[in-house]
Amino acid sequence: MESSESSGCPINPLKRKLETMMSDTSNCQQPTPYVFQFVFRYQLDVFKVAMMRNTIAYFDSGSGKTMMAVMIIKEVALALRKQLSEKKLIIFLAPTRNLVEQHFDDFKENTDLLVDFYHGSKVMDIDGKKVDEWDSAVWEHEINKNQVMVMTPKIFLDALRNAFMNIEMMCLLIIDECHYASGNHPYVSIMKEFYFKSVSKPKVFGMTASLVTKKGVSSTGNSEAQITALERTTKRKELHGTIPIQAVCGTWGDKLDDVDFYAYTISFVCSLIDVKYSSFVLLLESKLDDDVANLEMKLYLVSKFVNCKVSSCVKLHLNAEQVAKGKCFQELFFNGIFSKLYVGSKHSKEPRDFLLETDQKLWTSSYMYLLLPLESIDPFKIGWKLIDSCVSAIEFIKKSSVLSVKKLSVDPIIKDPESTRIIHFANKPVSKDDVANVVVLAIHTGKIYTVHEVLQDETAHSSFDGNSKKFSSFENYFKQKYEINLKYPGQNMLLLKQSHRAHNLLVDFNGEGILHGKKIKAESCKVNTGRQRYYARLPPELLFIIDARLDVVKSIYLLPSLMHRLESLMLASQLREEITGHMTDIHVSSSLILEAITTLRCNESFSMERLELLGDSVLKYAVSCDLYLRYPNKHEGQLSSARSCQVCNSTLYDLGIGCRLQNYIRDIAFDPTRWTAPGQLPLRLYPCDHGVETIEVPIDAKYQTDKPKFLTGKRCDRGHRWLGSKSISDCVEALVGAYFVAGGLTGALHCMKWLGINCELDPSRVNEAIQIASLHTYSPKLDVLQSLESKLGYEFVVKGLLLEAITHASNQEQGVGYCYERLEFLGDSVLDLLITRHLFNKHLDIDPGELTDLRSASVNNENFAYVAVRRNLHPYLQYRSGDLQTQISDYVKFAATSSTDTNSLQTKKSPKALGDLVESITGAVLLDTQLNFDEVWRIFEPLLTPIVTPEKLELPPLRELLEFCDSKGYFIKTACRSQGDAVIAELSLQLEDALLVAEGTGPTRKIARGQAALKLLSQLQNQGQDNKDGEISNKNIKGNDTTRSKITHFDPQPAVSTFIVDECLMNNESDSKVEIPVLKSINTKKGGPRSTLYELCRKMQWPMPILTSSEQKSKTQIEIGEGADKRTAFNSFESLISLTIPNYGVIELTGDPRADKKSSYDSAALLMLYELQRLGKLKIG
Repeated sequence: MESSESSGCPINPLKRKLETMMSDTSNCQQPTPYVFQFVFRYQLDVFKVAMMRNTIAYFDSGSGKTMMAVMIIKEVALALRKQLSEKKLIIFLAPTRNLVEQHFDDFKENTDLLVDFYHGSKVMDIDGKKVDEWDSAVWEHEINKNQVMVMTPKIFLDALRNAFMNIEMMCLLIIDECHYASGNHPYVSIMKEFYFKSVSKPKVFGMTASLVTKKGVSSTGNSEAQITALERTTKRKELHGTIPIQAVCGTWGDKLDDVDFYAYTISFVCSLIDVKYSSFVLLLESKLDDDVANLEMKLYLVSKFVNCKVSSCVKLHLNAEQVAKGKCFQELFFNGIFSKLYVGSKHSKEPRDFLLETDQKLWTSSYMYLLLPLESIDPFKIGWKLIDSCVSAIEFIKKSSVLSVKKLSVDPIIKDPESTRIIHFANKPVSKDDVANVVVLAIHTGKIYTVHEVLQDETAHSSFDGNSKKFSSFENYFKQKYEINLKYPGQNMLLLKQSHRAHNLLVDFNGEGILHGKKIKAESCKVNTGRQRYYARLPPELLFIIDARLDVVKSIYLLPSLMHRLESLMLASQLREEITGHMTDIHVSSSLILEAITTLRCNESFSMERLELLGDSVLKYAVSCDLYLRYPNKHEGQLSSARSCQVCNSTLYDLGIGCRLQNYIRDIAFDPTRWTAPGQLPLRLYPCDHGVETIEVPIDAKYQTDKPKFLTGKRCDRGHRWLGSKSISDCVEALVGAYFVAGGLTGALHCMKWLGINCELDPSRVNEAIQIASLHTYSPKLDVLQSLESKLGYEFVVKGLLLEAITHASNQEQGVGYCYERLEFLGDSVLDLLITRHLFNKHLDIDPGELTDLRSASVNNENFAYVAVRRNLHPYLQYRSGDLQTQISDYVKFAATSSTDTNSLQTKKSPKALGDLVESITGAVLLDTQLNFDEVWRIFEPLLTPIVTPEKLELPPLRELLEFCDSKGYFIKTACRSQGDAVIAELSLQLEDALLVAEGTGPTRKIARGQAALKLLSQLQNQGQDNKDGEISNKNIKGNDTTRSKITHFDPQPAVSTFIVDECLMNNESDSKVEIPVLKSINTKKGGPRSTLYELCRKMQWPMPILTSSEQKSKTQIEIGEGADKRTAFNSFESLISLTIPNYGVIELTGDPRADKKSSYDSAALLMLYELQRLGKLKIG
């Protein structure tokens, strides 16, 4: 069987035809084509597909896997010999030493190619070095002499990471036992780190005889689904559309008729008593759901917050004239503040056009509402005086000759304004005493300002300070720039507060942007917390006074954030209507639905992650119950496989796509610069270049990619955006979690049915399962069961259920026809849900990552095994196995001596049967109580207590060590080797002044690395870095390059390095033994220098560099950068970089000024790389 088009599996767009990746070899004859004898039809079919594209092929044992590899290798070698170009290698990977040697013999015997093998035990004939110790010269010799290289994936991965080999030198990569390509296996690292990043990719052929690694599963029956899931393991991005919000749609835009609106008042109350905001009214053609129409929320400003309240009001009737005036207000104010009222190039000699006189379409039926100001005295009355003033301003500009002959023609009202206290504006005179905080519109630019003060010593005759060489005065500036002749140049100029762009006010950046315990980077929220206020100076006669209060303008700056939240809730309400329909017994709030469709990338104070965690447990429980009851004759392995297929990400993704859930997901932070009100011209355009004419995107492979240049979340003007495929399956789980929170299991099952998951927990099937258990014969004495019931605090109605729950599979050899494995399958899902629900409800203020850690620490076989021993349940386990008895006895003794040391318990493998016992008893109680999982929790909560809390949470030693290193910028090297039945793991950690090494031993790599990590943590404590005091945090530390330490030495001169070298290490000879790394080139694109430097630090095990930026601001534009990167801006960034090289010292230098922070980081990183070359620590080129 192969993964082909005919099998119904999606085609990977990265797969290419053979001819696109073939290279030539020189000096080759043209042999006769190979003739394959004794080839089965299915082998020929697979061969044809494999030669056309990348393929994963499944073969049962003994069906000719090796023959397929030989056929493909011969065909590729034949194609190479026909070409005349550089040499290309064929790489064959097998996971074990025995398989490597076996395949080497096969290829040697069945081909005439030059073949050799490589694994960790191979020793070079000349100097006795193992493969791990080979240098580049040895590898170059091996590459030159061979055509086919058979090796383990670890050897191949190390060769790639050390640049001894590269993907480009290969034409064919065959992966044996490719089902291992999951988690952290070298197969995964090879593909992610090298194959997908390579420009010239070799052909890939994957082979396996065991696509399914779960117990009790038929590989043949599940191969197609497994192949599909395997092909979806990459972090694929897909193009998806969005769905219009029905509540903001309208039909009244182009009509000149009366309109009946649903009115919703919007009021603002500031935390500072003396700061006032105007109320607004939102007018919609559709009625909002009650929980959307009655909203309370906070908006966060730099030094205050504002409480916002949306309230439903009565229906409001507007006549046609009022509707037209309302549209004029919205067009003038929102374009004058957030966009522009004049269109056309500023640098063109042609006059720019007034937006509201053009054919520009500003209103669309899919996005129509009015936002109108309310009177301050009567908060339920629309401010028609202000609206009429806006209409007058529009008419004034339309009639003004400024737009036509560039000559302002306004009849003078006074002849000598300089001699009076009257200021002559474009539309009326005003006393100097009354101009403060007046809202004005600049009729030559269309910008809205508020008057700050009258400049007593400045008139239009004053010197122009913007470009004094070109313009002698302000009067001269307006004449040359706009061809405007000022009539009153002697009037005092006005100092005006400029309008500014909207900000994301949904994030509490004053509180450091706490997101359930996580700090949000300010730069990702697009909020400038230290913004500088800018002023403009203009002559009054170019300003039209709008009869608007200052509090109206201030409120308009709040509306983008408020409306974004309100529109998001409308979208959530719309999805709720699709799921729930007209059901009245299940009510899920729109805010909970919104949480379920919001990813972490939105940088909100909520995200889907908590609900996703809960929904995962709900799905697992519901599907487990359904399978257990539906298939009474299936064993635990078959049930587990079926459950995995139904709740895996691949299945959930398909269900989400089927329900068009992708169109609802919110996956990018609110960008106020892209928000527009109806009637507002977008300030920035993002034209659609996806080739899709509709708002929805068809499900097609051509709209899928894994290329990093396609940014997720960012929408084009047609509403299309790239979305991570896993976000869709996560959203499915989060929605199930939301309905479980609001409507219990009934609500969750309803949501699952809408998604396409039909789980029928039929009471009659429960009775059938109980009836089967009631027939079990009682082999132990009745008093044994009664004693166990006493410990549980529960008396079984059907004793056979408890009997089955304590019967191990080894008892079946004695003729017992049942064991606990099916009940274990059921109980596992019950405990998962009960503990997850408990943690979800109890810990509301912790971040999703910590909630996941709590669940992982509570729901695992090790913890349940310890519960069985602590509650003395293990003596009741019925088994007949001497090995199991020894394991249980050893573990009971170990647990008794380590009861207070959880880290020690984590490094000791418990007998699986002990954890299974707790799970199976839980499943038995669930059935005996007729699936009453609340009753199950009442019984088992005391047994499971104490349940871990955030204060008591201790991460596994290796996880704790890795997070500490992540926060400090350190790298860990890991090496594992086998010694008999044991695994020995060695971990090394390079600090600034010491190299720490520790070894651990255990039956598995996980346990061995855990023990080594525990020893390293102890060494770190001895170094003065106490993991209990926060230096080594167990609270999910997120490291970055600006939090490691404070920089005390700052050299303001760019490209000048400072050395802080330990004198006692100056003559250290060990440094000379380290091979100097070589870089072929440095990627100078944005992010390239940083990535190169970080990778160098990882390879050399140097601590990560520290980058700290500083911002320089200027009132006039300055030139930044050189060549193609040269730009002009009002501010620039410089970054200081500090790199510690162990046993050498600290290098500090400052990069060149750049226009943005990340570019300044790149500048500093690039200079550091060249400085390392100058110091002999690096070779470039």
